[in-house]
Amino acid sequence: MDDSTSLSSLNSADFILINKEQPQLKVVAGSEILDLEKNMAEILNETSDNNILMSEANLDEKVSQTSTQQTTESRPDLTSSVLFHGVTYLGSASVNAPRSEEELQRNMAILNEQSKVALEVTLCVPDSAGGVVRLLDPQSEIEIMSYRVSQILFCARGPSNTPLACCWAFTASRPSISVNEQNEKGSIGKNLNEILYQCQIFRCENQDAIYRILLSFSNAFRRTAGATNNQSSISHRTTSFISQAFQGTMTQLQLQTTLNLNQSSNSQQSFDGSIKFRCYFDIKEESTDSKGNVILTSVSRPEKNVFNLRKNVRKSVTVTLQQIRGSPLNIERCFGLLLAQGRNVRASDMQLLDLETMGKSEDNRYYIVRGYWNPLARSFKHLTYLNEETPKGARIFLTVALDIVINGISEPVRFLIEAKARISESNKSNDVNSQDISDTIWSSFKKVTPFTEEFDMTLKQVLSKGSHPDETYEVVTLESKSEAERRAKFCRLTSRIPSTNTGDDDDNDDVIVSGFGHVSKECDEEVLSNWSEILIKWRKNYFERPKGLQLLVRKGIPEALRGEVWQLLAGNVNDENEMINTYRLLLTKESASERIIINDLNRTFPAHEYFKEQGGIGQEALYKLSRAYSVRDEEVGYCQGLSFVIATVLIHMPEEQAFMLLCKLMEDERYLLREMYKANFENLQMKFFQLNCLIEENLPDIYAHFYDLKVECHMFASQWFLTLFTAKFPLYLVFRIMDIFLYEGFNAIFAVALALLKCNQKDLLSLDFEGVMRYFRVSLPKKYLCEDHADELIQTASSMKINIKKLKRYEQEYSINRAEEEQKETPLQRLEADNKRLTETCMRSEFENEMLALELVNDRIKLKGNLHEAEDQIENLTRELEATKVIVRQNEDLAIRLNEELEHIREAFRDTCDELQRTQKMLHDSKQICSQLNNQIDEQKEKYVQKMEFIHNNCCESCQPLIYSSTLSNVSTPERETTNDNNEEDLPSIIPSAIVDRLNRVEIELAEKKLALTEALCENQELIRQLRRSTISDSDTISLSSVHSNNQNSTVSWLSKTVNTIKEAANSANRTKIN
Repeated sequence: MDDSTSLSSLNSADFILINKEQPQLKVVAGSEILDLEKNMAEILNETSDNNILMSEANLDEKVSQTSTQQTTESRPDLTSSVLFHGVTYLGSASVNAPRSEEELQRNMAILNEQSKVALEVTLCVPDSAGGVVRLLDPQSEIEIMSYRVSQILFCARGPSNTPLACCWAFTASRPSISVNEQNEKGSIGKNLNEILYQCQIFRCENQDAIYRILLSFSNAFRRTAGATNNQSSISHRTTSFISQAFQGTMTQLQLQTTLNLNQSSNSQQSFDGSIKFRCYFDIKEESTDSKGNVILTSVSRPEKNVFNLRKNVRKSVTVTLQQIRGSPLNIERCFGLLLAQGRNVRASDMQLLDLETMGKSEDNRYYIVRGYWNPLARSFKHLTYLNEETPKGARIFLTVALDIVINGISEPVRFLIEAKARISESNKSNDVNSQDISDTIWSSFKKVTPFTEEFDMTLKQVLSKGSHPDETYEVVTLESKSEAERRAKFCRLTSRIPSTNTGDDDDNDDVIVSGFGHVSKECDEEVLSNWSEILIKWRKNYFERPKGLQLLVRKGIPEALRGEVWQLLAGNVNDENEMINTYRLLLTKESASERIIINDLNRTFPAHEYFKEQGGIGQEALYKLSRAYSVRDEEVGYCQGLSFVIATVLIHMPEEQAFMLLCKLMEDERYLLREMYKANFENLQMKFFQLNCLIEENLPDIYAHFYDLKVECHMFASQWFLTLFTAKFPLYLVFRIMDIFLYEGFNAIFAVALALLKCNQKDLLSLDFEGVMRYFRVSLPKKYLCEDHADELIQTASSMKINIKKLKRYEQEYSINRAEEEQKETPLQRLEADNKRLTETCMRSEFENEMLALELVNDRIKLKGNLHEAEDQIENLTRELEATKVIVRQNEDLAIRLNEELEHIREAFRDTCDELQRTQKMLHDSKQICSQLNNQIDEQKEKYVQKMEFIHNNCCESCQPLIYSSTLSNVSTPERETTNDNNEEDLPSIIPSAIVDRLNRVEIELAEKKLALTEALCENQELIRQLRRSTISDSDTISLSSVHSNNQNSTVSWLSKTVNTIKEAANSANRTKIN
């Protein structure tokens, strides 16, 4: 652009330069009221100590003098606004495309280059959508100009790394009124024409301040304030003359609004408010290639939603949005891309990213936004966790917000994307060999799909406002898929958990079904790498546990590795073939506990897919394993509660390996579960005594409370110990407990029991006896449906220090007390002991009753489902039966009609056959008559020829020419007889007329008989075809129809030729008769 062009553009009506003088309000067209109405958007809220209303003439009018008015105004209320100092106002420009970033940047470049003198202002941005953006004088804080937030349509800043990086602008709308002069009456007509748009250009040397300004605009657009009466303040700050113009303008705006509402109501169509978006999220970091060039590479993401980020490295954040369902929406622009640490963050905690590019893809299917993130910038200093090295094994949440302006929606729509990140040092090098091993072994567990998030949006149609005629939709809900899944999961959990404060009826308690819960097999790449190193070392020496194993076990064994690690922890590596043969041999023997085993099959893990099917693979394996061990250990046999431990093991390994691990758990001195399952449960009572002592030592408040309530350990811990916490708790917690139990032995069970009491101490201390029992049975297992609570419990249990020497001392005390009780046993004490044993029996009965009740509930649910399916099937079969009956009745009626038609056809066929015989007889008679007539004609011809020869021989020579000429003209010579043998035109001259007449009549009768015979034959053929069609099967219908069609075609062809021949013979006979 050359200088002349730039100057003309700046001096035209498109651009307004700011000079040294105080800004003046401009009024066009000669100080009329209409002129004030036309420039109302410029006049409104513009104040100064000496405001001068200037009037300029149009291009076709002379310049008129300006009139001034001095108005005084108090300083505006800035209590609910944010002030930004050091802002330079460059000027304004009219724009045709108010939401075009390119046009705004073009105007920025022009005004930034050509504006020699700029105006320093203080920018005041409100905190709600009902406020006013003001430009204040820095010294006096008097308002220079203002814009309502509802008038601002678009905000943008200059491109980064350019001279325009310190510039920004916003676009505001104002109504325009066209003036139509009526020369005849000298009056002025006013008509609302269109909305005009102007962009206001600013500059700020502090780029961080620009981020804050745009963020403030974003918050103002998003927040709505209570309705305020702005007209009173406007009338207070402006003169009465301006108020009159404002009222006139508002009246016309209301009229136009009414028209727009009527048009929109007439053209309103049905709208599907269910919209679905898919969002793709990617982070790239700056790196240097082999040539020293700086390039952007996508960060690695070994887990589904965890990004491996480097510390102090510049990053590029790319968000791609795609609409995949619903009525198509037009995305106009991106209002902002924000970043925050954590999740469920407030809007004020988010930091605005510097936008690099935004726009639609080439195929217009995607809208792509790319932002720049510099962790070293001052504006990102408060995001400390996103630029500090993450502790080993930990993850941090990050939230990215994408504000999108959609055509037809008044406010920007915010899409929140939540992900996890792990921050590491930029120069930290990993072990290559370990990484290679991890990639080789665990590649099947890695997720390489792009990070995606889906959003469900619900819109509703609203009436468009006058100032925003394109606003027709309102966002009702916007929810991401992850948030919906969390909400659904929470609803499921809360729906299953009844309130503990509503009554004392246990029937309202919904107990968790054993085997409930899902355990994901996905695992972090770093965790898999650590386990890979441990397993490589462990396989070299199975009898020595590697260093660092305890820490990994307490953090949780990956689900994909649990089967192998459990066997290694238990030392299940020797004599494998011998144990397999033993297992197969035990399966061939009978068990005394077989009935009890079969009864427990449906009670064990009914919520797990592997065991829920009756008679399925899981139940069969559980039956075989329980039966085999009951045969192996006849002293213990089978104890109720053992099936849950067996099922837990079977989930992770085949039958043979599970049997080997079960034998280790039952017989190894570290676990020795068989002692606890013996008939008198003496070992179990001793463990209750140990637990009671541990509670008294570690949790004295719980101990005192239970002592006052007469709550003993066997009342709540019997199921914990007998099933190793597998019967009631979710599978995620069950597997974690088994991890530490296999590593540490039975001491881990004591630690978990103490951790449960410690973590729930506050709730237990507030309950009575019945409340405590119900809490242990119902509320406590449900609390650990959340994996975070389960992890917290395991960490608490790991921190519990169980002194083995104290356990030994408690065991000795129990033995001593038991011996003293036996020595001092009196009849009353014996009764008490019997009562205690009966209590234990009652506990076992209650446990079995609970299992039976659970089985009954499951059976009822299953039977109810089967009943519903059977009812649906019966209803479907009933409908099919009714339809079949209707079809049968229709077929019966059709068969009756076909039989009647068949009888009629047979009768017609018999009548036609009789008539055909009569016709054939008449035809035979006609042929005989014709033969006789032909013979007579031949005789007459011979006589005639003989007579002519006699005359010719006996006549004189003078008569011969006459006779000869007469003969030539009337008599056929032998040669002419040969050529015209069938010509009957000469017959009247040589045959008597009576004979000729009789001959003609006979020929006519013969032709009629032939015609009748032909028609009879045709009818006969048609009857034969109908008869055959009615009697043949459906399978032969097509082929028979084709044959009949061919016969009919040949018959029709023959009939046509025959009829034509008869007609020609009849015509020639008629002509002969006429002659």
